Amino acid sequence: MPRATARRILLVAIALGILVDIALPGHAAGLNAPIVMAALLAAAFAIAGRAGLERFDPADAWMPVAALGLTAMAALRADPWLVEADLLVATALACGTLAALAGARITRGLVPTVLNAAGAVLAAMFTGALTVVQRPWPAVTDAGPVRARLGPWLPVARGLMLAVPIVLLFGLLFASADAVFASLARTALSLPVEIDVADVGQRTLIVAAVAWGAAGLLALAAGGLPGLIPGPTSPAAPPARSLGAASAADLAAGGRPVATIEAATVLYVVDALFAAFVVLQLAYLFGGRDTLAVAGMTYSDYARRGFFELVAVAVLAGLLVVSLDLAVRRRSRAQLAAGIALIALTGLVLASALVRLRLYQDAYGWTELRFLVLVAIGWLAVALAVTAVLLVTRRTSWTMHALGILVVATLAAMNIVGPQAYVAERNLERAIDPTLVPPGGRSGLDGAYMASLGDEAIPAVVASFDRLSVADRAGLGAFLARRNRQLASDPSLQGWPSLNVTRERARAALDAWLAVR
Repeated sequence: MPRATARRILLVAIALGILVDIALPGHAAGLNAPIVMAALLAAAFAIAGRAGLERFDPADAWMPVAALGLTAMAALRADPWLVEADLLVATALACGTLAALAGARITRGLVPTVLNAAGAVLAAMFTGALTVVQRPWPAVTDAGPVRARLGPWLPVARGLMLAVPIVLLFGLLFASADAVFASLARTALSLPVEIDVADVGQRTLIVAAVAWGAAGLLALAAGGLPGLIPGPTSPAAPPARSLGAASAADLAAGGRPVATIEAATVLYVVDALFAAFVVLQLAYLFGGRDTLAVAGMTYSDYARRGFFELVAVAVLAGLLVVSLDLAVRRRSRAQLAAGIALIALTGLVLASALVRLRLYQDAYGWTELRFLVLVAIGWLAVALAVTAVLLVTRRTSWTMHALGILVVATLAAMNIVGPQAYVAERNLERAIDPTLVPPGGRSGLDGAYMASLGDEAIPAVVASFDRLSVADRAGLGAFLARRNRQLASDPSLQGWPSLNVTRERARAALDAWLAVR
């Protein structure tokens, strides 16, 4: 990719980020949607230039028109689900347009071709900016004496620039998840001038995130990421390069790929943020230090906050490590060490999320959602361990395969356990034995929620029925009687076509319950 093109992509990407920050957050969908879409498509066609039009299949010309037309509906219609569907499809068509500018054949392509183009768009969105950022600066060997002396530090500087939006994202998630971290961050970022730090951070994050994704997508449309879409190219075109790969001259000179240094720098900066958060957890969550003075909340309230955000942090951290490992051609030991450190710190973040979830469950009981979050934490812990092994053995390209197998195994285990039955049994135990509820927790039984668990909960309810309070028996008795009538009268539940083991167990439990009434 020519340096001039990379500079234009960076400037346009930042401009798109500013436009999105002005037009979208805090505003309902309307005229802003077609304006942003038109700006993105116009930028893509302008940067792709004549070469992009030559690669563009005429059969795909309908996609940008349809994308603009559907986004224009946001200014015409006010039906929320209809507008959301319009914008979702329009986004997909815009991504297809960018892939077509890079040489993909969408309309006339077979399913594997279209899927490959979709993967290329996602890869460009997440890692394409690495290639763009490293191109605007001249090579160190061609620069003057001052730049040559600064040469070894330039990749580190670029890595710090790349780390800014990533650290902002993780920082906002940590601040949302942990009141002490949020309080200390506000104190550390306090300025003599009255500035809404949260608003500035949020808007900076929006601009940076949009610019990052837009830079990669525009680079794809300009043909600057030829390794992603093997579309038709001219005979004189250079061979495809992997994202972040060094040129032959760089490698011959004994230098490492520039992206390796940037990737290691990004990981070390993120490691520092994670380490700071983990130290706070060791002091305030696991160590029990006073949270009322720092965060203005009791320890129990503090501990029960933020496990959803921490699960999101773990997912994004794993994606970051794998994406950066795949984005470089030659991984350095520094990058490997930083990646392993981030995985280890993420494991401690997951431990924090687990403690918070357990405290929340102890206080308020079980729900199916909390069970699923617990499973997700366990899945992420195993996934991080698998990722670490693949990272050390240089097999990160198999990450998706391994995680897919892990998903299947997890689903199988959940089917064996039965989430609704498990939740029903645990909540019934709490209702029968109040000593299981910690001080300040919510005791009693939520009969309406128990009834919503359906046939999976009926055997447990029948087994515990006589030990429940009079009020709980009244509510659950009505549910059991109503379900018994439904099982006996609903034609869709009769005969061998609707045979179901759980339903038969519910029928048997109801028969036993009615026999003693």
